[in-house]
Amino acid sequence: MKTFFISVLLLCFQSPAFAAELQVSYEQSILDTIRNIQTLNHAQALDSTRKLIKQYPNSRLGQMLYADLLLAKTGPLAQIGSGISTDLALRDFTQEIQLRWQHGKNSTYKNLLPENILFMAKSQPYMILVDQQNSRIYVYRNQNGMPVLETDYFITIGLKGPGKQKRGDQKTPVGIYHVTRYIDDQELPDLYGRGAFPISYPNAWDVRKQRTGGGIWIHGTPSYTYNRSPLASNGCIVVSNPDFSNIDQYISADINTPVIVAQQVNWLTKNQWQQQRREMKAILDNWISDWESLSHDQYRQNYSQAEFYAYNRDFKKWDGHKRRANRNKTRIAVEYSELNIFNYPSEENLVLMQFRQNYESNNFDLKSPKELYWYKDNNQWKIVYEGTRIFPKVGTKMVEN
Repeated sequence: MKTFFISVLLLCFQSPAFAAELQVSYEQSILDTIRNIQTLNHAQALDSTRKLIKQYPNSRLGQMLYADLLLAKTGPLAQIGSGISTDLALRDFTQEIQLRWQHGKNSTYKNLLPENILFMAKSQPYMILVDQQNSRIYVYRNQNGMPVLETDYFITIGLKGPGKQKRGDQKTPVGIYHVTRYIDDQELPDLYGRGAFPISYPNAWDVRKQRTGGGIWIHGTPSYTYNRSPLASNGCIVVSNPDFSNIDQYISADINTPVIVAQQVNWLTKNQWQQQRREMKAILDNWISDWESLSHDQYRQNYSQAEFYAYNRDFKKWDGHKRRANRNKTRIAVEYSELNIFNYPSEENLVLMQFRQNYESNNFDLKSPKELYWYKDNNQWKIVYEGTRIFPKVGTKMVEN
């Protein structure tokens, strides 16, 4: 390694002012140290880093900064460490600082709304939103159906990044899932830290796309380190143990907290968000109105003839089945509750709706959890998948990836 680590930091970042919080967190301590390095205030940087590793002795990044600052007191260095492992460590540390710094100086997201969350069911007090590109997990609180940012944390994702396609590819999935259970740390090896929340990968859309693998969890960090580098898991979403203990209060397996895993989050103004919300709500209401009309020809127009596949039927088989089932109907009434509407991450013009459906007719009644996938083609929204929303229970099997 030919470059002193601090020189790398100076090259990686510009030096905008960074406002310190009253309560200095782990992340804020790291960013304060970098700010002092940028302004060549090495004495203050050394002091803040000393305090950091005293409070967080397992922080490898903090230990690295502290060692470099001590060595800098003797003069410039031509080399730090040797071998590939040090090269990889430097890359990981630099990437982590870049991501933390960029997040710290960019607060525009706080005044915007995430494109992925359009409706939040009353039964869901919180939702989890993952931004893989920026190594961030956001917690959104449900305020009368509107997502309100509660807090956020730094995360680690798969070694090969986002976009899981098959078992063993070491990538983190992109999609919409829910928590299936909680696993206590007493049931797990140290690798998983203070506990784990398995999520429901693969979902119905993953299955349709023939994506394989499983055992994707949100979990903590091994005891020997404060946090892992941005790309270090086999596909799981990893937070530090202190952050896991905090995020635990927002996630519940009992109510299957939704987890939206995006490659990168897109942000909307409130007006843009409300417009999309109104549009999708109208699409849902029109589908129900057409169903209740008893006109099969009108009802079937909501479905994609080319892309629909569900209940082991393509559109032609589904159409024939529905026409026969509704032939003797004299009344159909459909109501919904507990509505979630999500823009599906990394899938342009794909929307997932989840709700409790109450179906009544003159000869058949049914209450069930429902999900619809809508795709916009030629400026028209059509259903491409319809099914019962299921909540599988998983075991404590280690990550299959």
